[in-house]
Amino acid sequence: MNLPTIEVSEEEATTKLAEYEEALKHERTAEDEAIAQAYRAAKRGLQVVRLSEAVALGGYFDGTSLPRIAIARADATQCFVAWSGDDIIYTDIDRWHVNQGALVGQHSVRVPMRDVALPTVRTWRRGAAPVPLIPPRCRPRRYRLKRCHVLWEVESWTQVPARDPALLRHIRGDLWAVLAVWDLTDLERAILGQRSA
Repeated sequence: MNLPTIEVSEEEATTKLAEYEEALKHERTAEDEAIAQAYRAAKRGLQVVRLSEAVALGGYFDGTSLPRIAIARADATQCFVAWSGDDIIYTDIDRWHVNQGALVGQHSVRVPMRDVALPTVRTWRRGAAPVPLIPPRCRPRRYRLKRCHVLWEVESWTQVPARDPALLRHIRGDLWAVLAVWDLTDLERAILGQRSA
């Protein structure tokens, strides 16, 4: 999966981070804190992505108009997707009304797609897929796992597991830090394919 990243050199991130951390000492705004958090990630060598751009570049399935990109909490086993107006809602429980407008909720992620060319969807579209396994070398400790999400390219909104997921941490709004990227083996995919929806 090719992720559309926001390019920031480590040198630029270091300089800008110092500037924002100094500003945060005197006046603390949500935007300054989010920018500082993004620069901290870039300084650590992590990639930063805009989720709506990744979903849009992934494309949509013909016939169903469901997105080819999925995201779910890292500790979830299933991901459910639904269209809601100009937004795509991903949940880890089979209840579509779980998202009350937050971009990232306890059980859901809402991806605003207002600025992106979308396929025409006249009726609700829904699907489900298994959340990819995080291998031990990439898996955060349990208490951090619930604050992370897995992003992957869906082969079909069925029980077919993904091949090359990514582990993300939400920064703010549409920005996410990429913590790890890996490929699932055929054995891991075979085990995941046996999960029930």
